[in-house]
Amino acid sequence: MESLPLEDLIHLRMPEDEARHWLLRLTPEQVTPAMLQKLVQTVQQTAIAIPAVDSPVMDCCGTGGSGVSHYNTSTTVAFVVAAAGVRVVKFGNRAMSSQSGSFDFLESLGFPPETRPETLPHLLERCNLAFLYAPQCYPCLAPLSRLRKALGTRTIFNFIGPLLNPIKPSHRLLGVSHSGMQSLMATYLAESCPETQKAWVVHSPLEHSANQPSTGLDEIACEGKTRILQIESGALLEKTLNCPPLGIIPPHADHQPDENATIFHQLISGEDSHSAYYHMVCLNAGAGLYVAGKAASLEDGVAFAKELLADHKVREKFEQCRRAYDDFNR
Repeated sequence: MESLPLEDLIHLRMPEDEARHWLLRLTPEQVTPAMLQKLVQTVQQTAIAIPAVDSPVMDCCGTGGSGVSHYNTSTTVAFVVAAAGVRVVKFGNRAMSSQSGSFDFLESLGFPPETRPETLPHLLERCNLAFLYAPQCYPCLAPLSRLRKALGTRTIFNFIGPLLNPIKPSHRLLGVSHSGMQSLMATYLAESCPETQKAWVVHSPLEHSANQPSTGLDEIACEGKTRILQIESGALLEKTLNCPPLGIIPPHADHQPDENATIFHQLISGEDSHSAYYHMVCLNAGAGLYVAGKAASLEDGVAFAKELLADHKVREKFEQCRRAYDDFNR
């Protein structure tokens, strides 16, 4: 793999058959820590200029790729955490393997898919929350993205997205749907990202994925086990969270972006304070609040998240963000 023509692959400066050959060799099972580091740093060099923002700033983002169509938990968490006064720059994309990616979901909530990069500091100053669209930050990857989608096989490119946030957040809640990639990405944050003050990299195995035991949810599960890799000041610590069954089954839905938008409005209005979606959002937001230093423990963070939802602070944050985006995109 030492002869991998990385820059030519990223810019697709090679025949498509050759590019497919290299992509098929970049599966999670074959990638090494050195390869991951080289790939991420090479891709980062292609980013467009983004205005610098002061630290601390947080990202809460998942890799996708679980094969399970579900609610946009991490995007909702961004609003909850921002409502607590945490500055959040959420990096994301449209769906690659699910029905509703973060920017499909945001568009259904009324946010524009692209915003001028120079507005980023102003959005953060006004409402503590801004969204960065990955294809806008890395336009040179568009041809390769089309080839990857046609390939129909997960490669390392399906997982590294959260590591490419050009803001380089100081705090992260990062969900990874592949157990091997969870370890690789946590190690990368600990060893190659000195700006990382604290991060949780989480993975929840799926019991029914016996044919793909490495596959799971890219978020903390509100039932069953979640493996947490904590990075703090360069140190890596592993822990396991085990949540007892709630006895709540999410309703069957196609999980299109507009359906997830309906769930979102039910959550922030207080109409829904009992469903599996509610518990999942509160648990993951609680983790985000703990990582950001707004709660002394995960349990305190969950209680704080429930309070922010009950007091309509999250709804107020959403409305504030919508107004700010409307103003800056006129």
